[in-house]
Amino acid sequence: MVYPDKARSLRFNNASPLYEQLKQSILHEIMTDTYKYGERLPSETELSEKYGVSRITVRRTIAELVEGGYLSSQQGRGTFVKYYKNHQELLAFNSFIDNSTIYHLERNILSKEYIEADAALGEALDVPQGTSIIKLRRLFLEGGRPYSLDTAYFLDELYPGLFKLLKDNISTLELLNSHYHTKFFKANKSLEAIRAGQDEAALLDCVPGEPLFSVHKTYYDRLDRPVHYSHYLILGNRCKYTLTVTNDDADTKIVFR
Repeated sequence: MVYPDKARSLRFNNASPLYEQLKQSILHEIMTDTYKYGERLPSETELSEKYGVSRITVRRTIAELVEGGYLSSQQGRGTFVKYYKNHQELLAFNSFIDNSTIYHLERNILSKEYIEADAALGEALDVPQGTSIIKLRRLFLEGGRPYSLDTAYFLDELYPGLFKLLKDNISTLELLNSHYHTKFFKANKSLEAIRAGQDEAALLDCVPGEPLFSVHKTYYDRLDRPVHYSHYLILGNRCKYTLTVTNDDADTKIVFR
């Protein structure tokens, strides 16, 4: 197979090792669906010709991508794309962590503390400034790889004893429902794209400036009172959001800012 020169994106005068350049190039093609989930990757020989590198470099790169969970190697069949983006429905009521496409999900607590509501948090939860709030910060991992950085806020007076119940690998929504019998009747979500800063990049194992989905979400009870507020950041290359609307009055409720 002959590849045009423009397909050879590796730079031999680049400070990064060739295998690292090749790894990033193949990852880019996976993330952009050039190589789709379940699809067989070109052979070592084909990749070697495409990128103008040795088969040893290709073999090392493939091995690292297999170890990282992006590819799977099947004896006698070849190497296949294992990675897929999680599909998030923008109007879905549940949290993204309830999505059935997410597997081997880990919830690791980074910190939990009592804070006093400032003006922004007081507005989000409809409480006076200075109200006691539990702040929970967690890192979510999917298949052992960072997926999302989540910060959740709970009214201390609404959930007595919650602080001690917050542990690793516990769904907070299920906890509020089972332990406090909290019923959620409405959720407001806002979605925007931002770039990772130094702190976010370190936690999410990405480079500073990488695109992230920033989602703010507020849950309400049957009396339209906010009972839970959270903000999470998701790696832009780990999921995609879709919005489905119908030709009825519900469309008028969707506001793009």
